[in-house]
Amino acid sequence: MATQITSRRNPRVQEMRRLGRREHRAAMRRFLLEGVRSIEEAVDAGARIHEVLVTPRLLRSERGRALVERLEATGAEVFVATDEVLAAASDTEAPQGIVAVAAVPDVPLQLGADPLVLVVDGARDPGNLGTMVRTAAALGAAGIIVTRGTVDVYNPKCVRATMGCLFRVPVQERADAVEAISFLKARGLRVVAGDIRAATVCYHWDFTGPCAVLVGGEAFGPSRDVLAMCDGCVKIPMPGGAESLNVAVAGAILLYEAVRQRSAARGGRGGQG
Repeated sequence: MATQITSRRNPRVQEMRRLGRREHRAAMRRFLLEGVRSIEEAVDAGARIHEVLVTPRLLRSERGRALVERLEATGAEVFVATDEVLAAASDTEAPQGIVAVAAVPDVPLQLGADPLVLVVDGARDPGNLGTMVRTAAALGAAGIIVTRGTVDVYNPKCVRATMGCLFRVPVQERADAVEAISFLKARGLRVVAGDIRAATVCYHWDFTGPCAVLVGGEAFGPSRDVLAMCDGCVKIPMPGGAESLNVAVAGAILLYEAVRQRSAARGGRGGQG
């Protein structure tokens, strides 16, 4: 029978709270996962789960029991906690009955014969970054590069926004966009940036072949220096007259256009290299 935790001052609960801080996550190479679906996705992907808090309420469901059995089979330590204790460990106001401590994935960026990569430079909203991770995973991108000025991908809000897709696409951090672009160009990728001031519409840019899509932060987009390093800049047409798009929406449109072109070039076959 799993050990019970009834106090919010329990050291394991306190450690989970500390993982809410970016510097502690970086030092420990661990982060929080919350919710049944996210943890199921993590287990499916072979993620290393260290510890789990689960409520008796979740254990009364067939799905909850099945998940706990799978977690125990992987070697994770499972503790039964009260709703009050789980709330203290969780980052959400209404946790779904389970919180886990997972190891940061150590998956290298594998650039195959025809990769598509997303570069995120300076996005500060965790929901936006999480949505872009989810989109990149859905489209089969080879990976994502984030700069250090971007919100931490293991921020609890960002992790939730990925809807479990964080384990489906490699994420790599680079010091800045200049370093990221140099890294990609050295490996034969063309880099195209989304820029509202660009003369070229995204539908007229050739996204086939090894390619990276770069999007900037919510406030100002990519800097002039970064744009100058890119192979091209494209804009998304907005016939309705809006001044700009949400960065996650813009990133999704550019990635979808890249996938559409690449699929057409392959004769309609989906998938990425």
